[in-house]
Amino acid sequence: MKNFCLTIGGADPTSCAGIQADIRTFDRCGVYPLSVITALTYQTAKEFYGFSAISEDKLKKQLDSILNAYPVEFIKIGMIPNVQSLKIIVEVIKKYNLKAILDPITISSAGKRLTTENLEEDIEKHLLPHIFILTPNISEAEIYSGRGLRNFSFDNLNILKEATTDILKKMYLPLELSDQKKEEKAVLIKSAITEPKKIFDILLINRSVGSHYELKFKLFENEKISVNGNVHGTGCVMSSAITAFLVKENSIESAVQLAENFFSEKFRKFIELPDKGKILDLTVSDEKTNIINQIKEIYNYISKIRKFVKLIPEVRLNISGSLPTATDKKDIAGIEGRITIINGYPRASGEIKFGVSDHTARLILTAKDFDRSINFVTNLRYKQEYIRLIQEKTDLDTYEFIREDQPEDIQRKEHSTMQWLIKESIDKTGKIPDIVWDKGAKGKEPIIRVFAKNSKDMLIKLDKIINLI
Repeated sequence: MKNFCLTIGGADPTSCAGIQADIRTFDRCGVYPLSVITALTYQTAKEFYGFSAISEDKLKKQLDSILNAYPVEFIKIGMIPNVQSLKIIVEVIKKYNLKAILDPITISSAGKRLTTENLEEDIEKHLLPHIFILTPNISEAEIYSGRGLRNFSFDNLNILKEATTDILKKMYLPLELSDQKKEEKAVLIKSAITEPKKIFDILLINRSVGSHYELKFKLFENEKISVNGNVHGTGCVMSSAITAFLVKENSIESAVQLAENFFSEKFRKFIELPDKGKILDLTVSDEKTNIINQIKEIYNYISKIRKFVKLIPEVRLNISGSLPTATDKKDIAGIEGRITIINGYPRASGEIKFGVSDHTARLILTAKDFDRSINFVTNLRYKQEYIRLIQEKTDLDTYEFIREDQPEDIQRKEHSTMQWLIKESIDKTGKIPDIVWDKGAKGKEPIIRVFAKNSKDMLIKLDKIINLI
């Protein structure tokens, strides 16, 4: 089942921030977005004209309808327009035992209030003790720590650590009123330290270590990029990315690291709006779209042929496609959850995403070390009869990889088999064969691997194979 992620916040008609930015981020991070609106805002990327809060009754109905129907564990909270909305959100967190990530925004990027006056005091008193991760920017951290923190350098790092610790303490109920005595929680202060060429976020986690808890600080370094004008919605994207990666079963530290990486990549490209406003470009590049479309073309072919189920291995089948310049798994797309068998037909378990394939991604990356034109690979079920037919009735080049021939150090070293496999086939055949296959070993399923330059090349090879069965 697809992972669900819920965002609770204001609707932004520009789709730059708020609910719309959260939905776009969830989708890009590979989780299914659910949303509940707290307020309608009237704004552009540069100007904020006001908002109307959703009524208590309508807010409750939205939340209950979603949370009673779908298995939601993590929620991202953005705009809370008034104390009535705040009380409902607190009640919902407790009622459904939710882990909440709060982007404590009360002032828009255009400098106007998104809440009623002094709501920060109520948030601190009633909501913070029920928050799992808090993601304030430096001005918001000043509010919740009660300290001046602007323009700090590494000379002030201890003060920043103390301020972060003060905020974290407010995320726990008084001990005499709660069983919350020990529970993992975290604070991430965005842009805590700014240098001429670098910006640093500071993370504090109260983490479980064996039978006890301890505080861990971590700094995340990002390149400082000069941007003229206001960039709208950055806080929404960051906190939503953290939430999405938590939903995908990452630890707090790993989720924040993945979100930092995601944000850093997106902060290099902006969409310029007619009013000179700027937003992060979360769209998929034309180059990536081309790879995704080629994988769709291969999948559409496979999914329509019933007898293709005979070629689906126990580990399931995947189609991986690579950017021509790929150097990392994040540059390779695959089908999330791979292809399995449903009602007698091959069916994808998830969507086509970059960075979701592992085994087939490593095959492509290793192949590219020897032949940059290799961009696609598919793993098929092995049968000796299939190999015999391929060798006798097609012009496809095949190479048998014998696992027992691997040197012991290669067998012991994780992920090194793929490199050895490709190198051996190059040494023996002088090129990357169309097919590399093996008979398996203890704990290793026998597999046929088909290499191709593009979708057209892959479809020609798969057509030759399936017509033999």
